[in-house]
Amino acid sequence: MPGQLELLGIGLLNALSPMNMAMILSGLVIGVLAGALPGITMLNAVVLVLPFTYLMDIVPSLLLMTSVYCGGVFGGSITGILFNIPGDPMNVPTTWEGYALNKKGFVSKALGMAIMASALGGFLSAMIMTFVSPPFAKIALSFSSTEYFAVVFLGLVSVVVIGTKSIGSAMICLFIGMLLGTIGMDDIYGVPRFTFGSRLMETGINFTVVLIGLFAIGEVLEQLCVKTEGQTGKVRTRPKTELPRPRDLWPLRYSLFRGLSIGTIIGAIPGAGATVASFVSYGFERQVSKEPEKFGTGHWPGLVASETAINASTGGAMIPLLTLGIPGSGATAIMMGAFLLHGIQPGPLLFTKAPESVYTIFVGMLVCNLVMILAGLLCAKFFAELMRVPENMLGCFIIVFSLVGAYALRNDMADVWYMAVFGILGYFMRRYALPVPPLILGLILGPLAERYFITSMISSGNDITVFFARPVSGALMAVSIGFLLMPLIRSHRSRKKIRKAQGTP
Repeated sequence: MPGQLELLGIGLLNALSPMNMAMILSGLVIGVLAGALPGITMLNAVVLVLPFTYLMDIVPSLLLMTSVYCGGVFGGSITGILFNIPGDPMNVPTTWEGYALNKKGFVSKALGMAIMASALGGFLSAMIMTFVSPPFAKIALSFSSTEYFAVVFLGLVSVVVIGTKSIGSAMICLFIGMLLGTIGMDDIYGVPRFTFGSRLMETGINFTVVLIGLFAIGEVLEQLCVKTEGQTGKVRTRPKTELPRPRDLWPLRYSLFRGLSIGTIIGAIPGAGATVASFVSYGFERQVSKEPEKFGTGHWPGLVASETAINASTGGAMIPLLTLGIPGSGATAIMMGAFLLHGIQPGPLLFTKAPESVYTIFVGMLVCNLVMILAGLLCAKFFAELMRVPENMLGCFIIVFSLVGAYALRNDMADVWYMAVFGILGYFMRRYALPVPPLILGLILGPLAERYFITSMISSGNDITVFFARPVSGALMAVSIGFLLMPLIRSHRSRKKIRKAQGTP
């Protein structure tokens, strides 16, 4: 069997063939556009390209789908930075910082930094995937529901006070989001909860609908209300995307490294995905920062940490798929279907039966993340043209597109009504300075935390100490408790300094 370097050389030649390069380029453009458009998620795009792979070989099929995957997880950041409308839940932390930087006049640099951080995160995680796949996957496979709960709990805890000065209001919004996540059929026991006899509520509240309402509709209503009559039709200038130079990236190297590490590790955990990686990375970066009060106001480390983790999760998610035959995310589950469609079972035998194909996929992901810089620039330029549209016309366009996108999610008019309700709610939350991020966080991560918590309780006989008995989950829970206590410690220290300065005991 050829050595690893020889296989990488073969994979490079195969990946650069015209057919495979065409698949990479097409997938990136489709993924970025789908991720950026509200209501059309990255996962939907991967599903839509699956039928086109029926007549292809397995390698171009996988390269097309992985390119859509990599482009899709980044695409939502473009509209998040430009219009405060994240294309996917995973892009929400990037939106918090990117749109604030946009308001400060750094929209060009924010777009360029997001593109570069995504490309670096995806490229480096693909390198990790190439060289450490088998041992890395074995560690991820040892995770049980207790470790999954500990990871999600860390995500909830680490960002509970992001973007707000009031811990109380953040906690209230977080719990409201978690409550909304319980509406509908219970995943484990199969009974309806908080439906009040309404069939519209039995299907639950889709978090993408809430995102569209709170961010898209709420932002449009806010902009229309705060503009005076003479400013409403103002035409804005089109920003030009500026890629960061090495001297701009060097001060952010630690944020990039932390985002890469967290994104790859969480991505390799089956079922965790890019959304959890993004929130955990952003929250962890805030906790270790010397200037946590700047997060949510347009802080470069927050943008870099979140965006790096999002794309780093793509390489991590491919590790259990290729080495163990276990999908690490929703997108890789669809890719597993493509493997099976071609009569190939992913897993350890894949490395001995078709090593050239595996390494072509490895190199293809490396090439994909490099080419994504060009694809990101082109797509950012396309969406930046919308900045020249008068704000009243752009607001109408966003509302119409949001209505269509909300209905297209499940072909259900209930989603349109939910979107309208949350749009009005988002407007009032902005007007009265209530934090939106904790509500979104509770809605997205709350159901995951509940599912893993109940599963752990059932398997352990309702023994709550099970979360501290296993080494990994125990360490994560200890870190989470430390994050919870950190605001109290900081408050105590600040009061102590004030009393010392005033000379009181």
